[in-house]
Amino acid sequence: MYSECSLHIDGDLEGNVAAKTNVVIGKTGNVDGSIDAEHLVISGKLMGNCTCSIVEILPQGRIDGSIMAKELIIEKGGEFVGQSVVHKNNEYDKNKIDLKAPKTISLNQKTEEGVASK
Repeated sequence: MYSECSLHIDGDLEGNVAAKTNVVIGKTGNVDGSIDAEHLVISGKLMGNCTCSIVEILPQGRIDGSIMAKELIIEKGGEFVGQSVVHKNNEYDKNKIDLKAPKTISLNQKTEEGVASK
């Protein structure tokens, strides 16, 4: 879905959203897909990635996915599960950012750099 004006979602939406301005996912809104917008405000749920200048997760809002933004705001009660890349001055290249989950190692597992310490 593409929108040149502000978009407010209060129902279920499966698919990707690209908006020139604001996208608001209301308390009863559920989006399963990616969002690319100037400003994203979440009161409901987003299952997917977002690329925005500003991302706000309000109380009861939840994002399960990756966030790429210049500014990330999570209010008390908001939930975020995933990885975020926050950039200042709009200086980032989407093609150079790897949003895959980071690798984890146990505290005593050997790494290429040496032994992980406690």
